[in-house]
Amino acid sequence: MNETTTKKYVKAILNGTDKIELENFIGSLDKISSAFNSNKFVNIINLPTLKTSSKVDFIISLAENPSVKFKNFIKLLGSNKRLGLIPNISAELKAQKSIIENIYIGEIYGNSSLSDSDIKMLEEKFSKRFNANIKLENSQNSYNGIKIELKDLGIEVSFSVDRLRAQLSEYILKAI
Repeated sequence: MNETTTKKYVKAILNGTDKIELENFIGSLDKISSAFNSNKFVNIINLPTLKTSSKVDFIISLAENPSVKFKNFIKLLGSNKRLGLIPNISAELKAQKSIIENIYIGEIYGNSSLSDSDIKMLEEKFSKRFNANIKLENSQNSYNGIKIELKDLGIEVSFSVDRLRAQLSEYILKAI
């Protein structure tokens, strides 16, 4: 139910704002969403003895120069007791914005980092392949090879050194 409710709020935001307002909306929601990573903040928002108007005022105070529409939106969430949906709304709003603008962000995983020129080349190739503007971010981890993941497009491309070794060994054994 939360996903359906979230999508309804996002649809209303997208229908009621222009591009500049949408940027400000996303920025404010993103800042507030990051506050949800703190347990103290979540406890304050979920505190049943605290008035909803106080919670709403507290959340609005976190945003820089909030517009009247943004304030009304947070008040609406508060009156419907859905302030906890703010991180979900923020994430869905970013996803919908990227779909509208045809911009997708992906991750490159690997145990070594790629150079900026390699990342730029990969972005160009993926952008051409999927007819979209692809932005890639490099994340170093313990993956033995390279894996490129575009979650919004549902695409994952990987080259694993371990898998290559296994296939090479299998090929050699078949040849013998």
